Amino acid sequence: MRGNGDAPVEPPANGALLELVALDRVASMDSATGIARVEAGCSVAALETAARRAGATLGPLLPSVRAGSVGAWLAGPTRGDRGIPGARRETAALSLAAVLADGHLAESRAAPRSATGPDLDHLALGGAGRLCVIATAWIRLFPAAPPAYAAWHMPDVATGVAAIAQLCRDRLAPARGMVRVREGGVLAAMSWEGPESARIFRDRATRRLGERLAIDAGPEVRAPASARGVEIDARWESLEQLARRADVAEIALYGMHAGGAFAVLSLASLGVEQCAEAARATGATVVAPRRLRAAAPSWAEMGAGAIWTRLVAALGAEEAA
Repeated sequence: MRGNGDAPVEPPANGALLELVALDRVASMDSATGIARVEAGCSVAALETAARRAGATLGPLLPSVRAGSVGAWLAGPTRGDRGIPGARRETAALSLAAVLADGHLAESRAAPRSATGPDLDHLALGGAGRLCVIATAWIRLFPAAPPAYAAWHMPDVATGVAAIAQLCRDRLAPARGMVRVREGGVLAAMSWEGPESARIFRDRATRRLGERLAIDAGPEVRAPASARGVEIDARWESLEQLARRADVAEIALYGMHAGGAFAVLSLASLGVEQCAEAARATGATVVAPRRLRAAAPSWAEMGAGAIWTRLVAALGAEEAA
């Protein structure tokens, strides 16, 4: 599938490429409830712009996510996951409407999981269109508020990553972090977001890490990650192992939670292929660029055929009733 903002791709072998660029509307934006209804071909950047006009935001996202479409975000390897308050991570999609292979339209409800039974959205999230094509999504937004920034000097990258990991385990997870080698040492810059909690969390982090640097850390946090880096999804153990490498140049962190984070890893003397190889060696998963992702097992290999047949039968019975 390809929507607005997604890079040009070739159809897969024995498959088809579905262009969703015409499904590009932000159908509704409710700032009171913080829920947006958006079509899958809409670019994430356009959705963020509409959310900002309503006083809301999607929150910090990986560069590849922000540059692509909503459908690619939800059906891709990150499954629409992002960091949320409480040092947790969950998908941004409250519910989905998806077109099944036989033409049925499956639509979930934005309700507590315990009230709706099995969460069938997870047949679509991260599925890359193999079982169904996401057409529309209801996305949860965060209130937009000025972030609070802070930066600390660290003796090395490993110490900086370990400090951020401990903040996440203490439920003080930053919204975004950047650990970068600078002349004379390493800078660890972070931001916290939220209408009331940002400064509270920053001050608590200061008590954990010591006096912060008397600089404007905003530009350091907002600086784009290195174009020579590779995006990964990793546990803190893997990130700390990568941070101990002598050639690490920077690690940009997003979607942080108590167990790990999305990150853009950049090694000073190596390109993206070598960065990806180093990340996989620690157990991390490569998210982007696409050509470097590890091949995932097919739906058939995971035994999804029986589930698919039962799902189609259930929808047919419901339609007949």
